Amino acid sequence: MTRHSTRLRFAPRAAEITVTRDVVYRPGSTNPKHRLDVYAPKNANGAPVVHFAHGGYWIAGDKDYYHALTGLYGTIGQALAARGIVTVVQSYRLVPEATIDDLLDDVMTALRWTEEHAGEHGGDAAKVFMMGHSAGGHVVALIGSDDEQYARRAMNPALVRGYIPLSGIWDIADMASTEGAAFNEKVTYPVFGRDPARWAAYSPQTKLSATSRPFLIAIGDRDYPYLIPQAERARQAHRGRPAAGLARRRGQRARRHGPPLRREGRQPDRRRRRVRQPLALTPRAPSRAGAPLP
Repeated sequence: MTRHSTRLRFAPRAAEITVTRDVVYRPGSTNPKHRLDVYAPKNANGAPVVHFAHGGYWIAGDKDYYHALTGLYGTIGQALAARGIVTVVQSYRLVPEATIDDLLDDVMTALRWTEEHAGEHGGDAAKVFMMGHSAGGHVVALIGSDDEQYARRAMNPALVRGYIPLSGIWDIADMASTEGAAFNEKVTYPVFGRDPARWAAYSPQTKLSATSRPFLIAIGDRDYPYLIPQAERARQAHRGRPAAGLARRRGQRARRHGPPLRREGRQPDRRRRRVRQPLALTPRAPSRAGAPLP
């Protein structure tokens, strides 16, 4: 692994962060998918921690997605670290190299690494949150709504304070019925199989209730059309939990399916406040104009 400091150009204030790249989270593995990056505020001590899973419809992507152009997921790590949050961005094995269960196991193994090593990077293992985008949002939602994912690995679900799916998939059957035959041949069937009866086990929507763990569900107003009602149905299933909520991205920048936090480091606005406030990820911090955020 490598470690270096970088200056975040688009931070509200010039902020130095430390990036530790390509840490092996599955001991003994030489698979490049078993790697993660840690973005930490310099001199952090007891900081909250976000563990992040990338998107790519379970068949593509990694922690370095578009690294040469936008650094899509690294940007999230940098932006959150600039605001005092230790952020872990992982890769995981993809279908067809692995099964969906292998993929889930990789994410849980990396989460265990984060719980065990957060303190080495200035984080507090008692303040861990999970965040994921698209397919990663699906995985995070499934983990957060199914304690069996923890039980079968002898892990404690209480160690994760909350879950933040960004443009996540909540209902596999709905995805399959909406996206059509070509999509299903490329994505749904290779990942989840052809038997619709099996899909419910991998659909977070089927496992949600008013007693589920805290969620912040984020979706763009112009996201993929089938994802918007899925997010609303997930919110309805959480009704009654004060820590659960739905954050909607509006405006021109909400056209894309890209993660809602992609430009958070560049533009202080109400969207960032809505992401920060429900799960209290960070202490109060100055905005670009110098006023404290709520």
